Amino acid sequence: MSGLLDKVKAILSITWNKELFFKVVSEIFPSLDPRHKLMRRAYEDTKQGFKGITRESGERYFEHPRFVVLILIIYLRVKDLDVILAGMLHDNSEDLPTYPIDRVKENFGERVAELVERLTKRPRSEFSSKEEQEKAYHALFATADRDFFLIKLADRLHNLLTLGACSEQKMRRKIEETRLYYMPYAEKYWILYHELNEAMREIEMRYLPAESSVQGSKYSTY
Repeated sequence: MSGLLDKVKAILSITWNKELFFKVVSEIFPSLDPRHKLMRRAYEDTKQGFKGITRESGERYFEHPRFVVLILIIYLRVKDLDVILAGMLHDNSEDLPTYPIDRVKENFGERVAELVERLTKRPRSEFSSKEEQEKAYHALFATADRDFFLIKLADRLHNLLTLGACSEQKMRRKIEETRLYYMPYAEKYWILYHELNEAMREIEMRYLPAESSVQGSKYSTY
């Protein structure tokens, strides 16, 4: 299964710009299709919302939602507009004060808003600790549908593939979290199961050699 992750990496290795991105979108939603115009609106809203914001790697944050959408369209062959729109908007309501769920609903409809709301963690201020916030978020996975996991697992895969600039502690935490909360659903719905597994193994081998031999979870073997 080693070639599967390489196929995802090949998509991410391309130097994407707006023109090239919408060339891909046009293969599903032609330029005169109203759905194409909605994609452009989601793209611009997200790009402007995250303007000036970067990730730990120094890369602009907007590349993340754009890559999530590219994984959905090119690799997972998703053609559902609502899922693709929610993929582009998935961090907006959580990270941008100017983009509440109501704005998502008004601009893109109820189903997209429902997906984005489920993808959005409740505010940290509602919990006594970050751990409690995460626990409440992961508890919602049990009632989520396959469309949610298409986005969430694509999101997690891209996050794993860009962990190289993060601390060792964060890498270990993300791997543990992925195995515990994400892999059961990757297996259940057969979405990016091997790709996530391989990405975790790669991080362990490259950045966490002391733990590369610790394979206690059934999700760490093929």
